[in-house]
Amino acid sequence: MEIKDAVQQTVTFAKTSLGPKRASALRLEEIDSSTADGRPVWLITLSSDLPKARSPLSSFSPLAVTIGADSEREYKVFAVAKDNGDVLSMKIRLLAVPTF
Repeated sequence: MEIKDAVQQTVTFAKTSLGPKRASALRLEEIDSSTADGRPVWLITLSSDLPKARSPLSSFSPLAVTIGADSEREYKVFAVAKDNGDVLSMKIRLLAVPTF
């Protein structure tokens, strides 16, 4: 499966499984090639808006700025089989803090 098709499959899966509120304003963040249980997969990271219950200044937190992340977004990694496009898993993406 081509990357473009895998991304579209992932977006469709995210909208269906997460629902309209949690899948609002989906944004492609990363694509990586890997294996899962010996099977070739695309690891596709999508982000979406979080509910607006936070402070309007929360996205300017020092940690968010340091790691280049938007604290008003939720990040998820999807493993998509390269052979048939099945979404094999969806996991919460924890952002790593860089070491200097």
